[in-house]
Amino acid sequence: MTCFGRSTETAELWRHFKAGRNLLMLAPRRIGKTVQINHLRDTAAEQGFRAIVLEVAGFREEKDFFRQCCATIQEELSTGAKVMTAFNDRLSRLFRGHDGGDWRQALLQTDWRDFANHLLAHLDEHKNEPPWLILVDELPIFVLALRERGGVQAVSDFLYWLRNMRQKYRQVRWLYTGSIGLDSVARRDSVEGALNDLDVFPFAPFGPDTARAFLADIAKRRGRTLHEDAAEVILRRLGWLSPYYLEKVAEDACTLVGTGGVLDLPRAQTALDRMLDLEKRTYWSTWREHLDRNFSDPERSRFYTVLETVAKSDAGAGSDALLPALNRGSEPVGEAALRHLLDTLLADGYLAVDSERRYRFRMNLLREWWLRYVVL
Repeated sequence: MTCFGRSTETAELWRHFKAGRNLLMLAPRRIGKTVQINHLRDTAAEQGFRAIVLEVAGFREEKDFFRQCCATIQEELSTGAKVMTAFNDRLSRLFRGHDGGDWRQALLQTDWRDFANHLLAHLDEHKNEPPWLILVDELPIFVLALRERGGVQAVSDFLYWLRNMRQKYRQVRWLYTGSIGLDSVARRDSVEGALNDLDVFPFAPFGPDTARAFLADIAKRRGRTLHEDAAEVILRRLGWLSPYYLEKVAEDACTLVGTGGVLDLPRAQTALDRMLDLEKRTYWSTWREHLDRNFSDPERSRFYTVLETVAKSDAGAGSDALLPALNRGSEPVGEAALRHLLDTLLADGYLAVDSERRYRFRMNLLREWWLRYVVL
């Protein structure tokens, strides 16, 4: 997916980085965060930066994090190989027994904090060269893996250590993002102070005009013309204008009309209906997988209860319906626990809330999928 319609966000992000800020990008899944950070990496040289993207979702230990960091720096096209060669020389001087070996050997033989401190010092010290920008994708997933392995203390140690490094090495900029909010993870473990130096950068879905232009661009690239009625029904039925789902619907609709044809209302409706077919379950499975993988019972079961209750009501649901549904189990759930559940589901993109404090699915089509495949 190209970084369509994000010129304003891109310019604002570069403004923050040039002002020396580190950022926490908050946005639900399927909204284009990964596309955006890859675009930042690809355009960094034009902005006077050297940038790398770290995808850390599959890692479970701190050494894995910094092994990936070093490997990615080494692959950076402008000066990465030169930087890592110099870093190897630095390690040879610092650690006995390293003897000019590869940095991987030093990482295995030393405490990860010492190794990472020297790495960041090395990136920071060349003040006359472009600063480094480290774009970390799925950091919250990595932090949850740390928690599973080492408990809350491991999470606290790592996040506060990162904060100290951001304070110490100002020539290195950071952006953290992921499919769940790092702020929510930190709040759960009472380590929000580790994030208080980060500027929050909300990353929103497309607005209606950008979504229409995006759909029209997809149709044009496929040799079709998008009828305005087709665009409107796609926007209305999705509700929440995720670039990912807009693209999936438009691409499928284009297969229903020949080259040079018009993508009209009936074909758009057919494509929307087909989004819920069983063979397209991978488009939606990440929403369920997120709850199953990152939460344990009884919290996980409570999330499912909230989502089922909300999905079954066309008008949405308030606490007057949600609390009785949650309290059908053996362990009582109060207002504070409900508020935590709702805050998490809001932050992670499942729900939206109106002025009357009634909760609805943020995306209409996700509600339809939830009712068809999840609700019993």
